[in-house]
Amino acid sequence: MSDPLRELFDVIEDRKETMPENSYTASLLADDEKGENAALEKVGEEATEFLLAAKDGDTDELAHEGADVVYHMLVVLAQQDMDVEALLAELDDRR
Repeated sequence: MSDPLRELFDVIEDRKETMPENSYTASLLADDEKGENAALEKVGEEATEFLLAAKDGDTDELAHEGADVVYHMLVVLAQQDMDVEALLAELDDRR
């Protein structure tokens, strides 16, 4: 079975290392205030959209926005030089 969180984080880490010119992820990881702020703002924006989808009972949109929240959260972890394993360990501790 694949592990989508780890796989997605690996892609984000690759973008951080290679910084492809036309990569949305790389633009969020840019080593400047704009990049850092953009990623943080996107977490808030997507979290709000997630909550609104939940309020509306729109399960398709809830899944879409939930994926956006997770993706942008992983970008912030990468910005902070954290590994996804720290997040997964924390989740594991909450079982």
